[in-house]
Amino acid sequence: MNQENKITLAAFYTALAASIYIIESLIPRPLPFLKFGLANVIILLLLYRYNLGFVLTVAVGKTILGSLIIGTLISPTTIMSLSGGLVALLIMFTLINMKLGLSLVGVSIAGAVFHNLTQLVVVRIILVQENKIFYLTSLLIILGIVTGIITGFLAFIINQKIRGKLLI
Repeated sequence: MNQENKITLAAFYTALAASIYIIESLIPRPLPFLKFGLANVIILLLLYRYNLGFVLTVAVGKTILGSLIIGTLISPTTIMSLSGGLVALLIMFTLINMKLGLSLVGVSIAGAVFHNLTQLVVVRIILVQENKIFYLTSLLIILGIVTGIITGFLAFIINQKIRGKLLI
């Protein structure tokens, strides 16, 4: 694939993931910090098809573009989203490349749990200067498992439907 095609694909996937990110921000949440991370379905699928640099570009672009459009670019929310997303991306990339035989759902769960735990650490560092914030750890692990299952299952279904039919 030439450089022009890579840039075009990265722009397409960034716009797609950012669109999902923006739409999801409009959905009412049962808890203020609960977000399913549906845009991460795109990131998860790309991890199986492209190199880390390509997927990293899309993941960072998704967060920056989405945050810019919904008006949270200069806020702790974006810092939390970026940090959690980067750690989750690295964890998922590592698990996929270790060839442990984890399914899309298993990789997604790991990514979601580490995303939540990273965000908790970031909240502790920049917002809440007390260790009591870590009382939320169990809840965030459970929520990560649930959202990871949902995201992984959606990625699995989409992967089955589009295999060999689209650009990914």
